Amino acid sequence: MPGTSVAGGTLVTETRLGYSCTSASGEHEADVTVSVELPLTSPVDTAVRPEQVQLGLTLAPELLGELPEGAAPKLSGVARLETAVTQNGVTTDMSWEELEIAESPVTPDQGAAVEATGAVPTVTARSSGAMVFAAGKLHLDLVLRAEEKEQTDPAVVSISCVVDADQSAEVGTVEVPGAPVGSVTGTPDPGSDRAVSPQIAPRSPDPKEQAASEVEVPDLPGCTVFYGPVALPAVGAHGYMAGYANVNKQKAALKFSDPAHLRLQLNSMLAAFSCPDGGLTWIHSEGTMDYKGKPQMPPARSTFLTFGFMPTTATVEMSLTGPINIETIYKSAPDPVTHRIPETTTSTAHVNIRLYDVKVNGTPLDVGPDCRAVRPMTLVLTGKGSTGAGPAEGYTVKFGGALTGNSDVPPFSGCGVTEDLDKIFTASVSGNGNFTKMMQSPLCVDNVPANCPDPPRPKPER
Repeated sequence: MPGTSVAGGTLVTETRLGYSCTSASGEHEADVTVSVELPLTSPVDTAVRPEQVQLGLTLAPELLGELPEGAAPKLSGVARLETAVTQNGVTTDMSWEELEIAESPVTPDQGAAVEATGAVPTVTARSSGAMVFAAGKLHLDLVLRAEEKEQTDPAVVSISCVVDADQSAEVGTVEVPGAPVGSVTGTPDPGSDRAVSPQIAPRSPDPKEQAASEVEVPDLPGCTVFYGPVALPAVGAHGYMAGYANVNKQKAALKFSDPAHLRLQLNSMLAAFSCPDGGLTWIHSEGTMDYKGKPQMPPARSTFLTFGFMPTTATVEMSLTGPINIETIYKSAPDPVTHRIPETTTSTAHVNIRLYDVKVNGTPLDVGPDCRAVRPMTLVLTGKGSTGAGPAEGYTVKFGGALTGNSDVPPFSGCGVTEDLDKIFTASVSGNGNFTKMMQSPLCVDNVPANCPDPPRPKPER
């Protein structure tokens, strides 16, 4: 291999490989230099430690997409190189993860030169025969931001690169003498202090990032937060929501036909994850409802056949106890088949429920002013969708759609003036697993003309 040198029983190789790289904003060819120091030989049952691992490549502007506004944009992040170790015809896949990308300047018309370094797992040969290390897929999770952090939002970019097939991807060989022919183990050596790749310590965050780090980010199995959470300047938006909520015990649904007015603060927090199957971005938003200045839905009036035969009509008031937490997680790179970016949004609200203006078979039933659930109901609604070329599909926060979930209605208390009606309402309304489907309109977002100033009202859908 070109560029090799020998020092103290090790071999330092520097191998240049051609890759095809893809991001959400384009495709481009890239030359990737893989540098690693390996021992010339290693006995059986001894851990082999790839040292001084370094990846170098230049990212074309087409891969980075639209750069953050402001002077001197820079990028940082992590890289993951999938490698294969082959011995005597048996191949074991290994992953060189958490290779840290130091902050690098970006030139708008030339891209950025990236270097990624870090510790990687060991691998142990259980029998003799040369171990051949080869490079495979390369994944980059990047954060781009201007030097003036307070004035611009960072951009999260995931890039996936595939090694060109018309070349050898070998980056080094270790000879293992002195034992019967066998194969290399496929697990890191637990006895080594480098058996697994350590967590790469991120650069010291600024005070704004430290404050944001107190926000609880989701725990995604197999994923590591490599950026954030950081606070961002929230964007104001508003829209409408209407739908149905089942009442299982009544075998019927409560219809919210008068749309609730949503007032939102979008994209107030951001974090980026490095995951085995690509990068993910987490966005936190908050919202509330506005009905005559109160954080609640418009009162909904509905009639049910209580206990299957008695027509009962009541007005239901649902008011928030705090902000609606909206968490969106989306792929940082498009799906290789659909070329779209899938995303999932989870909206969590804690809601007080009150019943009033009750009539049984047309006769008023005085339940008093405090007939309500004994505790707030937790309402978790989920929407899935995607963006990409063409219109949004499914549900996205900005463009709306269907949000669905199940809720548990608590028991009731404080019902009745001359008699205790708590058990009647608990028996006829309270219960678990009540399916809810709400339709959200496209949003009017501040400084964006679409759907403004008055977004469309959605129609409830079963």
